[in-house]
Amino acid sequence: MAPIDLIAIDLDDTLLRDDISISDCTKDVLHRAKARGVAVVIATGRMFQAARPWGMALGLSDVPMIVYTGSMVARCQSGEVLGLEPMDIGTAQEILDVGREHGWYMQTYIDDELYVPERNERTRAYEKACGVTARVLGEDFWTLRKAPLKVLIYEDDPVVMAEAERVTIPLFESRAGHVRSSSHFLEWNRKGASKGRALTRLCAERGIALSRVMTFGNSENDVSMLSLTPWSFAVANAAPEAKAAARYETASNNEDGVAKAVAKYVLGEE
Repeated sequence: MAPIDLIAIDLDDTLLRDDISISDCTKDVLHRAKARGVAVVIATGRMFQAARPWGMALGLSDVPMIVYTGSMVARCQSGEVLGLEPMDIGTAQEILDVGREHGWYMQTYIDDELYVPERNERTRAYEKACGVTARVLGEDFWTLRKAPLKVLIYEDDPVVMAEAERVTIPLFESRAGHVRSSSHFLEWNRKGASKGRALTRLCAERGIALSRVMTFGNSENDVSMLSLTPWSFAVANAAPEAKAAARYETASNNEDGVAKAVAKYVLGEE
């Protein structure tokens, strides 16, 4: 069995199946790992309010949740905020200005609320997938009054998304962090904020060596934590960047890849 004290798990396309569910098998394995003294942390790009129900569904008590790709850390049940790293408001405003000029659809996240300029098919798809309700601001959306935790460019057309990357990355990468969390999401957050940095801080506070941490992920925003530990796993459906950063590969999200790896390496079951 591996000498593991903490397991950090991404949600979408890693722990969650494609139908946005967690299997009973996965819940059982994680409960048995916890019973052996292994801590569990959720690490996701989701908002806290969109991630919290899945932490509750696992039934593992007040587990820490790394959300907004590392820009916020909070406890699942109590809601206690353990860490917060909002963007520089001036930089975030400039990103919005460029997006408005190019006509991109964008979303902002302030005080764990989702804001949009208008409600359209992308808004509705995002609300359904994440279980949240957006606040529609109209023209007021384009003028920030408070620093956001994240600014999202959301485009389904790959040509438009490529343009968004080509335009914004040279302008802002020295002042803000960016990650492609999916084929149609380009996320901007605080410079240096990442799942890996948030996880490193959590482990330091708890006296846990990174060599005794197991991580699971599937996308670019998981690379920072997959590269931290020798016990890192990419699910079979992961993006190439995640597979390159991980030490091991496990079964897909639809085949309980997380549960299979934890059962084998932490619980010693074949």
